Amino acid sequence: MSQKQEHPSVKVVSVGVSGTGKSTLFEKLIRRERARWIFLYDHKDGDMARRFNVPACYDENQLIEKIERGGFVIFNPAKMFPGKKEKGFEWFCWWLWKIKAELRGRKIIGADELEALCDERSKPRDFLRILDEGRTYQFDCFFIAQSMNGMHNQVRKQITEIFAFRQGDTNGIDFLVGKFPREKQIDWERLPNGIWHYKNTITGKVSRGGQAFTLKGSERDLKGL
Repeated sequence: MSQKQEHPSVKVVSVGVSGTGKSTLFEKLIRRERARWIFLYDHKDGDMARRFNVPACYDENQLIEKIERGGFVIFNPAKMFPGKKEKGFEWFCWWLWKIKAELRGRKIIGADELEALCDERSKPRDFLRILDEGRTYQFDCFFIAQSMNGMHNQVRKQITEIFAFRQGDTNGIDFLVGKFPREKQIDWERLPNGIWHYKNTITGKVSRGGQAFTLKGSERDLKGL
C-alpha cells in the first residue's frame, strides 16, 4: 500500500507539574485535530476514557472490534499488564506499528505521564520507530509529561512542539531555558495555573499563552487555547 510521504512530523508535549492545566490543554488539542484515527494509552485509572467519554479497550480483540467500528480508540492495560504500565505501552506501540499499513489516513497516538512510560532505563523500540519512521504512515504524537528531562533522551530529542507550564524540577527548567533562549527571564517555578509558553523546535517560534493569533506553515494554530 502506498503511503503519503509529505506528511509533516508532529510530536507535541504538554509539560509541567500537576494541576497546572496540562490535561485540559491535551484534551483541547486532541479534540481540535482532524485525524481519522486516535489511539490513546489509558494507564491512569481510566482517566482518558472518562475525559473523552469513550469506553476503553482491554485486550487485542476489543481493539480490533473498535477499529472495525472506526474512530477513537482508547487502550487500558490494566487487564493485560496489571501493574506494568511500561510493558503495556511497549505492547501498544508494537501493536500499532504492526497494523500501521492497514489504517489509511492520519493517526494520532497519545498518552499521559510519558516520562513514566519511557525513561532512560527503558528501551522503547517500537515507540521510537513510530517517532522515527511514523511520518511515512501519517502518525502524529501528543503527550503529557511532568518534566522534559525525565523521559528517554531519544524520545526527548524528537519533540517538535512544547507547551510548557509551571515547572518543579531544576533539570527540567534548565532544559526549557535552553529551548526558550529569548525567554530566560521567565520564572518557571511561579507561572500561574493555566499559563503556558509555546515553542516550535522546528521553526524556532516562541509564543506566550493567552495570545490569540494564527501561526502559519508548519506552526500550530494557537487560537482559542
